[in-house]
This record gives sequence, structure tokens and C-alpha cells, in this order.
Amino acid sequence: MPASGEWVMFPQRTMFPLLTSTVLGLLYTTASAVILPRTSAVHLAVSPQCGTLAGGVPADVNVGLGSLSQYKTIVAFGDSYTGGGDTNGPTWVEDLATSVGAKLINYASSGAVIDVNQWPQIAPIQTTASVDFINQAGNFTASQILQELDHETTLFVLFWGIGDYAEAVATGETDMSNIAGVLVYTLLELTSSPSFATNVLVVDNYGLGLTSPAGNAFKQDVFTSLGTGRSAFNWNVGYASFNGIWDGVLYGSPGYEAFGFTDTGMCNETCADPAHTFYWAPGNPSAATHSIMATYVEEVLTQCVSST
Repeated sequence: MPASGEWVMFPQRTMFPLLTSTVLGLLYTTASAVILPRTSAVHLAVSPQCGTLAGGVPADVNVGLGSLSQYKTIVAFGDSYTGGGDTNGPTWVEDLATSVGAKLINYASSGAVIDVNQWPQIAPIQTTASVDFINQAGNFTASQILQELDHETTLFVLFWGIGDYAEAVATGETDMSNIAGVLVYTLLELTSSPSFATNVLVVDNYGLGLTSPAGNAFKQDVFTSLGTGRSAFNWNVGYASFNGIWDGVLYGSPGYEAFGFTDTGMCNETCADPAHTFYWAPGNPSAATHSIMATYVEEVLTQCVSST
């Protein structure tokens, strides 16, 4: 559930060109994260695809984030994959917070997209205060909790793209560059006054194991914006893609059995073996899947440390 806070509506945006090296940045340090064992028999069977921000090609990377245990607070933004409510246990970000005893402030909301005004067909039916990243960020910057945070020990988590890509597919939209621009622009606002976010983890899984030119361009735009801007502000940034998990379970190698799953379908509240079923509700991971998503992020933070 989103944390409490006054709803502040940001002005509607229609065009957000990608930010260049003059508006984003990273400060790098070597780091390692604490990886705790999971109790589920389901386990991670793929490894992070490490790269660098400077390389330009989207890849798992950690440029400057400290060990996971150094973060006392995690502030999360996203949809049901992060917000919960559509699974049978903790989400991946809840697993991360629990593993190091961090306080989780979660603004993520089921059905949220990056900018609801980019999708007129769903804007009239989205009536909550957390329907998109713009409003979630506004809720956070207007909240009293902001004054209590230590910027050095707060990790900001952004997991976006699934809902926007689904809307693009449904409407035949082949250009998501404006959506990527909104994401990056709103992230820029979080790094500015009064939030001053300095530690940011961006997560992607736009096509749930499937890819397309439009989706790949969206992913590239976000990654490029992070990379080209790393010298402007001294941010610390991590980037992780769950595509390898979804592809490995549903479409490619090593296959679902290698992860310990017995079913790639969904429980929909009742199934024979929820602890080994990939989905819980339609399109939403089970607690077991969330567990390996958390493990994947932990491995990215430890194995994909880069100075560029």
C-alpha cells in the first residue's frame, strides 16, 4: 500500500525529451550487498548480465551503490510488482528491506503507469492518488517523512515499464520515447530539492520475457539517460533487468524446472502447489517468484559493480 501523504498533482506534461549529460550523474564507489538465503525451494537459476553504463548497451550494473546493508530506508515507486496486493506473500522489494532490516516506504500502486495522461484510454478509470509515477513522486515530496530521511542511507527504487508497454501494445503505439522521458524527468525531480535522492535503483521487466523494437527502445532510452548524465550530479545508480528470469522460466533456457517451479501458470488464489508456481494472479508473480527477483537484485549489486 502507498505510504500516507498529501496528494500533490504535478502539472500535466506532454513532451519530455531525454535528458543529456547536463542533467543526470553518478558518483561511483565499490560496493557489495548482503545476500541472505531464501526459505523457498524455488531458487535463482540465471545470473546477472553485467555491463557498464559507459558501454551504452542496457545491462545489469551497479555504479556507486553501497552494500545493501548500509541502507536504513528504501523508498519504492512502481505498480503491483512492487506494491503488492496481487501476490501471496511479500514482494521482491519487501524481501530486500526485510533481509537487511530496512524501513520500507512504498508508494507503488496496482495498475500504475509512468504518466497516466499519456494513455487517454485509461486516464478516466484511474481515480486513485498513485496512478502514475508523477503522482507517486508528488506524494513523497509532499510528505512529512521526507524530513526524517538520511539521504546517505536511503535507497530509491523505481520499477516501471510493464503497464506502459502493455498499453503501447494494446493501442499499437510504437514510440515510447516520450514515456521514457517522463520517467527520467520525474527521477530528476526526485534528485532535486526537496528530496535530493542520491542512491537510485532502476528496475526493468517491460515485456515480461518478450521483447520488441518499441520496448527495447524504451529500455535503451532510460539506460542511455542514466549513463550520459552520470557526470552531472554524483548520483549512485544500480540497474537491473528481470527479463532473464522471465525468459529463462517461460521461453528459453534453462526452463522453469531449473528454478524449482512445477507450474508456469497462476494460482488465482487456489492451486495445488503455490510455493512452486510462477504466477499468483494473472500477470503477477507468486511470493516464490518475488523471492528470486530479490535474490537477482542482490546479485546485481554484488557482481555487477562498475566504476563507469
